[in-house]
Amino acid sequence: MDESWTTIDSPDDLRLGEVMPAWFAGRMMADDWTFGLLLSTGQVMLIRQIEAVHLSPQGVVLVDVEMLTEAAGFSAPGGVLVAPTPRARATVNLAHVVAAFEAADATVLPEEAANDEAAVLGRSGGKGGAGT
Repeated sequence: MDESWTTIDSPDDLRLGEVMPAWFAGRMMADDWTFGLLLSTGQVMLIRQIEAVHLSPQGVVLVDVEMLTEAAGFSAPGGVLVAPTPRARATVNLAHVVAAFEAADATVLPEEAANDEAAVLGRSGGKGGAGT
């Protein structure tokens, strides 16, 4: 029974575009930056880089990442996941990733503002806005 997994560990591997969006795969593998993965739980996993992508014959996609060890003031309504130890390597099932984004230049919101839809959307004043 040949049920071997395929591993992609280069940002230049053209197979990446078949698995996930091109910018997501190539940029997050090539750059050492701060990225966020919004998980299906509502939490944001902060990562520095994707190290490899593993594809099973059944279509399961696992992503090896290097997590950040500190949130550095970043906050999210559902919570933030960082590595609990200096050993920051983790594997994520891509089926549980709802969105991926750059988080290095994200505006850090106070805890109460992060939970206020108007503040997150950048609206000011009016009903439902911050401070009402």
